[in-house]
Amino acid sequence: MNTTPDEELLALWVDDALEGPPAAEIEAWAAARPEWLERREVARQLTPVLRTGLAVTDLPYPDFFNARIAREIAREAGGAVSPLAVRPGSLWRWFLPATAVAGMVLCFWAGTRMVGNPAGPVPAPVAATFAPHLYTPEKGVKADYFASEPADAMVILLDGVAAIPDSFEIPDTAAVRPPEAATADIDNAAP
Repeated sequence: MNTTPDEELLALWVDDALEGPPAAEIEAWAAARPEWLERREVARQLTPVLRTGLAVTDLPYPDFFNARIAREIAREAGGAVSPLAVRPGSLWRWFLPATAVAGMVLCFWAGTRMVGNPAGPVPAPVAATFAPHLYTPEKGVKADYFASEPADAMVILLDGVAAIPDSFEIPDTAAVRPPEAATADIDNAAP
């Protein structure tokens, strides 16, 4: 055998799964090629290691997987495969759509007949009264508040914070006076 054998036959030979005349032909071919003999020897050494580490289990639904594989093979080969194997003259061709329509009509009818709540009227939501939670980020500072409805105001009292001196003036804000242009000096500079 002067030509390289088929890849599938070589893979079977390396795995010791090839028997008969094809195995003898590949043995004769590989006798002159030590790299293939080495591949086979490595595969023989790895096979027991792999078998001890991998549990062989059966597929849960082999027919389902085999059907999908066959459908993909047929699609790749250019053949059309129907998703449902229904004979053209069978009753199923008419029965399945009719039952789907009947089910939708039944659900629609049942939905229109449901009036009111069988458990009774739904109670109105109760307005919850929330008390504000005052958080102070500094240790030792306590906060309290009181609200005055006639004055329409809320006062927050902070205990543990130094008083603001009367001489402190609140500075003008940027909204009172427009800011000067930052690029004024650059725009007016001579080249």
